[in-house]
Amino acid sequence: MKEIIIQRSRVLKSIREFFDSGDFVEVETPNLIPYENPDDNVENVRVSFEDFRGREYRWFLHTSPEFFMKRLVWYGFDRIYQVCKVYRNGEVTELHNVEFTMIEWYRKGATYKEGIEETLELISASAESLGKKVIEWKGLKVNLFEREELTVEEAFKEFAGVKNVFDRDEVEAVTREDYRTGFFKLLVERVEPAISKIPSPVVLKDYPPEFSAMSQVRNGVAERFEVYVAGIELANGYTELRHYEDYLKKMKEKGERAVDRGFLNLLKVRPLPQCEGVALGLDRLLMVLAGKRSIREVIPFSFHLLEGEVLPTP
Repeated sequence: MKEIIIQRSRVLKSIREFFDSGDFVEVETPNLIPYENPDDNVENVRVSFEDFRGREYRWFLHTSPEFFMKRLVWYGFDRIYQVCKVYRNGEVTELHNVEFTMIEWYRKGATYKEGIEETLELISASAESLGKKVIEWKGLKVNLFEREELTVEEAFKEFAGVKNVFDRDEVEAVTREDYRTGFFKLLVERVEPAISKIPSPVVLKDYPPEFSAMSQVRNGVAERFEVYVAGIELANGYTELRHYEDYLKKMKEKGERAVDRGFLNLLKVRPLPQCEGVALGLDRLLMVLAGKRSIREVIPFSFHLLEGEVLPTP
C-alpha cells in the first residue's frame, strides 16, 4: 500500500503542475448536491441528512463536478480544474469503485480538439512523474508518448464490420438489437477488445448524435472523444453544449430531480461561453501506470476492502 500511495502522490503533484503551468485555477465545488446526474447511464448515490432544526433532506453525492464547474465558467473563469472524489451507485467491478477520484477541467474558447491534446499531454506528464515512457499491461507494451486517433465510424468499420455506424438500420441489422443497444454491444464486444491491442493511447472521437451526451453536434457529428490505454477508458471530453433549451431537454429526459435549476437560470440570462470540458479517472490512470489489474489495488481502503470488514465472520 505504501508504494502505491507514494505513486499516487507523485502523479497528483504532476497533474497540478501541468494545470498550473497552463494558467488553470484549481477550484472546489459541492460533493453534496440536490440534483441527479441527467445521464441515464450514471446513477447517483442517495444520502439523507438533517439541519439543526431536524428538517430532513434527501440529496445526492455528485457523480461529477460538471455543472457547478460550468457555473464558474459562466461567471467568467477562463481555465479551471478540479481534483475531487465522486460517487456512482452500482459501480463495483475490477475497473469501478463506488467512490473514486476524478480530474475534471474546462477551458473557455476551446473545443474538444484542444481537449484531446491536453489529455494526451497530461497522461504523458503523469507517466514522466513515475519515470515511465512505456508501460506493460497484460503483456502489451504501450508507449504513452505516441497516439492512435480513430473516428467512431473508422473504428466500427475496421473492428466491427459496420460500414456506417451512423446508419441505424445497418447497426440494427448487424446486431438484431435496437440502435442504442446494438451500438454499445458492438463497442464492448468488438471495438474495445480490438483497441486494447494497440500499443499506444487511442483517441476515439466523433460520435453519432444519439451518443452526444453533453457535447455539441455539428454537421451531424457529436464533438466528443474518449481516450483509452490498453483498452481501458481513461477520459471523456466534449465541446460543451451552451444553450438553455439543450440542457433543459437533456435534464428532463432523466426526470425532475435531474433538472439543475440554478444552472438553467444562468443560461436563461445568456448561453454558456464556448468551452471544452474533460473528465479523467485518476485511479484508472494509476492502474495502467503501475501495471495493476484491479482498481482496488490503487485505492487505499477501497469498497472491496471495507465491505470485507463489515460482513459477518463465517
